[in-house]
Amino acid sequence: MKDFKTCMKGLWRMARPVLGRDLVTVLIGGVRIAASLSFVWICKRLVDIATGVSSADLKTHIFIMIGIIVVQILTGLLANYWGSYNTIKTRNQLRLGMFSHVLNSRWNGRETFRSGDTINRLEEDIRVLTDLICGSFPDVIITVIQLIAASVYLLTLAPSLLWVLIILMAAAVIGSKMYFGKIRKLTSDIRSLDSEVQQLEQENLQNRVLVLTLFGVGNVVSRLDGLQNRVKKLTITRLNYNAVARGFMSFGFMGGYTAAFIWGILGIKSGAVTYGMMTAFLQLVSQVQRPIASLGSQVPAFIKALTSVERILELEDLKVEKYHGDVLYDGAPGIIVSDVSFAYSKPNTDTTPGPAEERLILNHFSHDFKPGTLTVLAGPTGVGKSTLTRLMLGLLKPNSGSVSLYGKGRNPHIADVDTRRNFTYVPQGNSLLSGTIRQNMLLVNEQATDEQIIEALKVSAAEFVLDLPDGLDTICGESGTGLSEGQCQRIAIARALIHRGGIMILDEATSALDTETEERLLNNIHTHLAGTKTIVFISHRPAAIRIADDVVNLSES
Repeated sequence: MKDFKTCMKGLWRMARPVLGRDLVTVLIGGVRIAASLSFVWICKRLVDIATGVSSADLKTHIFIMIGIIVVQILTGLLANYWGSYNTIKTRNQLRLGMFSHVLNSRWNGRETFRSGDTINRLEEDIRVLTDLICGSFPDVIITVIQLIAASVYLLTLAPSLLWVLIILMAAAVIGSKMYFGKIRKLTSDIRSLDSEVQQLEQENLQNRVLVLTLFGVGNVVSRLDGLQNRVKKLTITRLNYNAVARGFMSFGFMGGYTAAFIWGILGIKSGAVTYGMMTAFLQLVSQVQRPIASLGSQVPAFIKALTSVERILELEDLKVEKYHGDVLYDGAPGIIVSDVSFAYSKPNTDTTPGPAEERLILNHFSHDFKPGTLTVLAGPTGVGKSTLTRLMLGLLKPNSGSVSLYGKGRNPHIADVDTRRNFTYVPQGNSLLSGTIRQNMLLVNEQATDEQIIEALKVSAAEFVLDLPDGLDTICGESGTGLSEGQCQRIAIARALIHRGGIMILDEATSALDTETEERLLNNIHTHLAGTKTIVFISHRPAAIRIADDVVNLSES
């Protein structure tokens, strides 16, 4: 858990770009406060005129009252509009910035946070943070202004009553604060469980066929029910603490209102208080009590928001790749791997103290993937084929040795984020995103024409797309749902073909194809791309090995 000072620094940094818009909110609130106190004054004047205490003109004061009401309505509408505008703009800015940060974070072979947890932070925690910045921050300032203004007004009417109200409400706020620390801990635990619930729902919906055929719906539903019961238990406990805290606040409210009412009744009986002043008392009581109660209620809201700030700061802690600009090579670059060793670090656990274990994947491996060649990487599972391609892509860094790109017109450059635009990559399985086939294709090249897309589909043996009822506008669905895995693989290869990169990495990209279709696809690739792209193909299939210029068996390296 991050300390309070760290959370506050992070909160201030995230709130700073919004301060100008928050100031507008405060200015609108100031006008509303002035109109509200003016309404108290005009009500007092009208009652005094009606009871004969004042001889001022009644019609004039009625018109003034109507004007004040109009101002209250207009400023209320403006406050709602501006508050909604500020909230949605701030939420979009925070979510966009954090989403970009997470996507650009350095990848070390495993994700730091599960996708469901990350989405929960990007949605729910960003929402809570936005409500704090756009709502609570300006509301506190407006509330303080209202408290001061109403107190000054009440002070001119009944100084002793003001101190009674302040003492009662202060006692109520202090009483409720005794539970705030416990509420923060409960809120943090509830937010963590919410992330687990979202992760479970997301993973099982994405893999529904697997659930139906392997895990069983009852097992998954039972797990969800268990998590929800834990959330319910903690939420009920938090509700109990909140109920006690609200009880203190209710005591302050009712005590203050009762004191003001009795004060006014005794004043009327003694002749020291007019009916108009009594009306003002009762209205000003709420305008003094409400700000104090509001300030008290902001504390648990602030505590809840601090939990969200902490969770967002944990996302910010993800290290971002240092991007300096694209290093692009003409034609088909080569890749030279020089004496590379790589091991995935295994983090320590409480039960396994000592230095982190390392699982050696590549051990002093060297090879020159020459420009324009097709190289097949072979070897048993776990020997390091996918790891080697990730080193080429600059996603991973070798523990020793180097991976560099070289080619015409440029000096060799270490493989990193700056060289990644030279690659086009087809991972294992299907990698289509929700949307149409056309949208999936345009993801890698927005300028691609239909003619280029169709040509790529033909090369990848995916002409079947043209025979679909909606053609390129066929909806793929999540992860290619609606198409077979082999069809998705061929579309993914076509998508890679329209990418401008001169190096193509295919990671078991034909594993779901029948022999005949695979032969046709590989022959097309060899015919159309020989010499124009450097191709690295992870495969054990004979069809790939037959067309290869070079075969590297990592198990023999």
